[in-house]
Amino acid sequence: MEKILVCVTVQEECVRLIRFGHDLALKNQAELHVLHVSQDKSLLGTPENAAVLNTLMSLAREAEAEMCILYEANVPAAIARYGKELGAKTLILGPDRTQVTARVKALLPEGVTVTNIE
Repeated sequence: MEKILVCVTVQEECVRLIRFGHDLALKNQAELHVLHVSQDKSLLGTPENAAVLNTLMSLAREAEAEMCILYEANVPAAIARYGKELGAKTLILGPDRTQVTARVKALLPEGVTVTNIE
C-alpha cells in the first residue's frame, strides 16, 4: 500500500496539511503518516505549542494517521530518513521558507514526490 508522509511544524496552519494529506490518502487508498521534527524538546514546552500539538495529534487520529515526533538537530535529514524507513512515496510539506524542501529531496531516492502546500 502506498504511504503518504505529512511533515508538520507546531503551527495551527499545519491543520490544512494534514487535511490535504488525508484527502490524498483517501483518493489513492494510501496510508497516512504525520511527522513533526523538533530540534529542541524545550520548543514543545510552551502552553501555546502544546495546545497546537494536541490539535495536530487529534486531527491525525481522526484521519486514521500515525503521528511521530522526532527530536533531531538536522531536520531535513530526519525527515528524509523517516520517509525512507517508512517507504513513503509522497511527502507533503508546508511553505518552504528555509529551503528545507531542496535539502530533503537531495536525500531521498528517485521516485519520491515532495509537494509544498502554500
